[in-house]
Amino acid sequence: MGTSRNVFSAVLSIMVLAITLLALLGIWDVIDWSYVQKYFWKSVQSLIVLLISAVVIYLIQQMFRKEPTSAERTRG
Repeated sequence: MGTSRNVFSAVLSIMVLAITLLALLGIWDVIDWSYVQKYFWKSVQSLIVLLISAVVIYLIQQMFRKEPTSAERTRG
């Protein structure tokens, strides 16, 4: 499960960096501001959907996780 967290965090980090770059290019008028507005909000909405789905998946995994018994904890 640690690997999936690393991959998901890397994907979210890349998306945040891309959104930041797009916003900075729009602020400095390197690209058209209407282009930035159009795709910035789509990107933010995509991030929100990804985060909500990650929370739902996490809750589902927590519900079905088997708790170790006291004998399993002591054997370690």
